[in-house]
Amino acid sequence: MFKTVMLELTYRCNLACSFCYLRQGGRLNSGGKELSTDQVKKIVGRFRPGTDFYLSGGEPLLRRDIAEIAAHIKKSGSRFGLNTNGTLLRGELLRKIAALEPEYVIFSLHGPEALHDRLAGKKGAWRALVRNMAAFARLAGPRTEVIVNCVICGENAGSLAAVYRIAARAGAHRALFSHLQFLRPEEAAGLKEELAEGGVITPPAKGRTVNAALVAAQLAKIRELSARGPHFEVRPLLDKEGLEKYYNGRLRPSGTCAKALSSLNVEPDGAARLCVSYGLKIGDALATGLGAMRARKKKLLGGALPPGCARCCHRFDIFRYF
Repeated sequence: MFKTVMLELTYRCNLACSFCYLRQGGRLNSGGKELSTDQVKKIVGRFRPGTDFYLSGGEPLLRRDIAEIAAHIKKSGSRFGLNTNGTLLRGELLRKIAALEPEYVIFSLHGPEALHDRLAGKKGAWRALVRNMAAFARLAGPRTEVIVNCVICGENAGSLAAVYRIAARAGAHRALFSHLQFLRPEEAAGLKEELAEGGVITPPAKGRTVNAALVAAQLAKIRELSARGPHFEVRPLLDKEGLEKYYNGRLRPSGTCAKALSSLNVEPDGAARLCVSYGLKIGDALATGLGAMRARKKKLLGGALPPGCARCCHRFDIFRYF
């Protein structure tokens, strides 16, 4: 049925990243209802062993029961990974998470210290992240991949090689560079009525100013460094012309999206969302039949992709350099 379940455990966060879509959409720290520990466990129990659970937020480590939830997923015979800003993964929590052998832990790194702190909206965020990531990398077992994710934006376009070096020094196994996800107003306006009702998770933006030549030069530099360092990946891989079109042109998605049908997005209150990009609710993760939710997804996204899918990160393959 569903191979992956993306559990958005909370919309609370201790940072305020400038490009965060939850913050831009007014969802971050909005005080909404969250599932109890037992309710999360009940949702986990609805899926067959071997399911991949992706724990995210907000900042999932703000949930005091995060280790208990992760342990329950493992006990059920499934796998988990999580995404974190890294500032809270320390001490006993760090040891508990490492001992549970997650498939991966993704740390969000935006740039060198001053730039990262500015983009994250909190002084000291970089130091806490790098310190905790290095400690986790030393303690994590061979089954756990330590990943750095850097969202490329206008402010850090000239610092990507620095991000790679920081990731390497901290002991990361992989550095992933993701182009910023957004929609131009005319792309958002082309949605079918039913999709438009739930809105697009990523707020529309007229465009994003990114120096394509600078990004290309930084990625070329990282390719050289990666011969002696962690795996290096870009999503999506674009040349200078492609970068210009991605950020300042209008994209028309083609093909279909297998990810939308194989994964389920669950919001903090238990509502099941159509996919990572659309806010339309397709059921209650605690009660609605899994088959019924998948059928709804297939009806809406099983054919030609709507314009709201233009820059969705799940639509693109990751290009890996070894």
